[in-house]
Amino acid sequence: MRTRALRTRALRTRALRTKSCCWRQVLILLFASSFAHASAQDRGVDPLPQQIHQLEVITSRSPGVKDGEAWLKLARLRQDAARYRDAEQAYRKAIALLKSRRPILLAEAMDDMGTLYAECGEYAKASRLERKALAIREQEDDVPGIGRSHTHLALLLLAKNDLASADGEAQVAVTVLGRETARSSFQPSPSPEDRMSALVSLSLIRCAMGDCPSAIPQLKIAIGIANRNYAESSIPVGFLTFLLGYALWKSGDVPTAEEYLSTGTRELSTQLSWGHPMYVRAMQQYAEFLAQTGKAREAQEVRAKISRFEQPPGTIDIQSLAFR
Repeated sequence: MRTRALRTRALRTRALRTKSCCWRQVLILLFASSFAHASAQDRGVDPLPQQIHQLEVITSRSPGVKDGEAWLKLARLRQDAARYRDAEQAYRKAIALLKSRRPILLAEAMDDMGTLYAECGEYAKASRLERKALAIREQEDDVPGIGRSHTHLALLLLAKNDLASADGEAQVAVTVLGRETARSSFQPSPSPEDRMSALVSLSLIRCAMGDCPSAIPQLKIAIGIANRNYAESSIPVGFLTFLLGYALWKSGDVPTAEEYLSTGTRELSTQLSWGHPMYVRAMQQYAEFLAQTGKAREAQEVRAKISRFEQPPGTIDIQSLAFR
């Protein structure tokens, strides 16, 4: 128990020491990791806590056995629920069980664990895992996986403010994942989540470079993909709507931006209103928009709502994730 507590404290301390980054960098890192995982919540499956409990029961019945896939699923769900320290343990277990057995799934586990470290601001650890995952995927000719790796590397470079390199990685990802169908019958098609993530990463990098107008067409394509695959009040639709509002705001179209920002936060609230860092960050940015556009009372109401959020047991304190 003491070892676990010390490990948790160390994880928080490292996150606090991480170089601060702007809201959009952290938000997109959260988006990339939880987008594909949490999107299952929009497809009629059991609620997230119930899924976690079911997998915890399954993995506890066969500790140390071969099912690394169950541990990987558990790690992803814990990450979706912002239970980062528990997710880290499950990823370690999954990777240990998948080594030398299922290379493509091993690469997925490394990639996902990389996004976990990125969410906590541990970019060096994240980069090492992402590079290992990319090498495995290239060896296995896993085209969707290769595109996903380039997306996540682009986001890491964005977080480190290496914008030129980030833009290059994002363009590779968009190109690799641009086809809606597989290039052969032996390969899976790029998923909607992967295609949307690549487009969003390129869009936010362009915004970070001071060119938000060029991000708007990319986000509109991504929203089109989301609308074809998800319900209106879903994480992908809500998040992309919010991001388009941000790009419009920074491009000078304040009236249209307000409509998209308001709609996006409302749609996200149906899935993440318990206080997931993704939703909290979106709400904080919306409050800033309202304050800057002369709507002080509305901004205060949004901030009051944020202050009432409570996190589920086992999550890392939002303030420890180096959000600035």
